Amino acid sequence: MDYNNKYDIVGFSNDLGLSIYDVSELYTELIYELNSALLELKLLIENKDFSSIQKIIHNIKGVSGNYRLTDIYEETSKINDALKNNEYAEFERDFYHLFSIIHTAIKEITNFFKAKSISIW
Repeated sequence: MDYNNKYDIVGFSNDLGLSIYDVSELYTELIYELNSALLELKLLIENKDFSSIQKIIHNIKGVSGNYRLTDIYEETSKINDALKNNEYAEFERDFYHLFSIIHTAIKEITNFFKAKSISIW
């Protein structure tokens, strides 16, 4: 069965010249990185440490761009621009939305590899 995923993992794999198994290791690392960033962001948001928040958002933006996770990339770009312009009025709503997008992406990616019978945990 071929699992249709909104993220082009097969295309990503082909572009890198790697097998799906090899790419699964990269995605395992990506998921770990995203989860770590979310935990750190939660603490920084509580403390309203916008400078550190912006650094993490910038990193997530870069990683998501590299992995073609366009929904995460677009949301982090929006948040990054707002932080650069000191526009914090909607930051809690924007972060809640980002967290939701990332959790959904992690589920999608995990389900893709499960369908391929490859465990990434």
